[in-house]
Amino acid sequence: VANHNYNNHHYDTLDNISAKILMIKPTSIASISRTRAREMLILSESDVKQCFPVSAAIAANRKALASLRKDGDGGAKVPTRIGLPYHAAGGSSGTSSSAADWTLFKPAAYYPPRGKPMENAESSDRKEEEVLMGMKLISIRSNNPKLNKPMVPATVMLVHAETGIVSAIVAATYLTAARTAAGSAIATEAAMANHPSGKDAFTLVVFGAGLQAEMHIKAIKHVVNVNKIVIVNRTLERAENLKNDLLKNNSDGVVESAKTLSPVTDITTRLLSDDVGVCNALKDADIIATTTNTCNPLFPGEWPKQGCHINGVGSYTPLMSEVDDELVKRCELIIDTKEALEVGDLSCMKGDDAHQNCIGLIGDIISGDLVVGKRRDDPNESKIDCTFYKSVGTAIQDVFSAQAAYEYAFEHNIGRSVEM
Repeated sequence: VANHNYNNHHYDTLDNISAKILMIKPTSIASISRTRAREMLILSESDVKQCFPVSAAIAANRKALASLRKDGDGGAKVPTRIGLPYHAAGGSSGTSSSAADWTLFKPAAYYPPRGKPMENAESSDRKEEEVLMGMKLISIRSNNPKLNKPMVPATVMLVHAETGIVSAIVAATYLTAARTAAGSAIATEAAMANHPSGKDAFTLVVFGAGLQAEMHIKAIKHVVNVNKIVIVNRTLERAENLKNDLLKNNSDGVVESAKTLSPVTDITTRLLSDDVGVCNALKDADIIATTTNTCNPLFPGEWPKQGCHINGVGSYTPLMSEVDDELVKRCELIIDTKEALEVGDLSCMKGDDAHQNCIGLIGDIISGDLVVGKRRDDPNESKIDCTFYKSVGTAIQDVFSAQAAYEYAFEHNIGRSVEM
């Protein structure tokens, strides 16, 4: 669209562009309507919340995760992330022996496989796909809560692949929670399909009471019918606050396509230290979501009942474990990426039998190459009676999610445009 005379720094005006539309090939018109040659769109957290509801998050992440396949032909390219340490005042940045905070740069791109429409795409999405490019910048700053700032600030930068120009800067704290919960919801939907219990409504137990917990409740409600929710947290006050918010906004996200159409009024809270209460909740749970940053297992692995599905999203290092070895050994395991195998929850999966419980990537389940639940439901599999989705997140989810928010914002004039 732009007249790329970089030596003179000259670009066509919007009026000139409009005058030239008739001279452009028909196949390029769609590209024009989706590209701002001289503008970058900035989306705040409130903008993203407006542009990226639960239904959009699930749709975008179904595509994102489907692009990650065992055979590598799904179209995703996710290079190794780059990490830079930061030491707080009093230490020498990058050289002190004290524990460092980090800033991570996580690029990703999607190259549509030739002649192969994205798996499970709606018919309206089966048009010629675009190359997507972007990078997530996420930091951990342990001192931020004292400054009334998020401890894990995140931003996604989108690049228009054809021109290489930055098309959007997208606030990504809410977006990260939404895309993570969407992955868990997709795994839950697959695990609970044709569930042997024959139930048409399920009990959900969530560990944690922050944004991740809230988004997991909303996303899982969207894909399966939930009639009871239990929130388990270290402090009861925060759990009660989340409960009250859910009851107050019970209609949020309830749309025609959602599986939970009736407001969930049976919401209870439990202290994590209440062993009897937590045990009873887990013995009744059909679905569990662990959304904490604990380094130690939250509950004994024998507490969940047979047939339960677990989503684990909180741990992301070899030293962090939300669930214990006993539970992992009971489960048919699904992962979002191979990096999930390196976290503490899955430390028992070493040696010759390292991956015997792991059936593969969620992307292969979305594409139809794998089916989850076969081993769980096999009467000859005496040791496997649950399913477990372990995710650590991937930048391709951030790029697809930010792109979906950007496209909605562009079409509805949301956000702030800045000339570059």
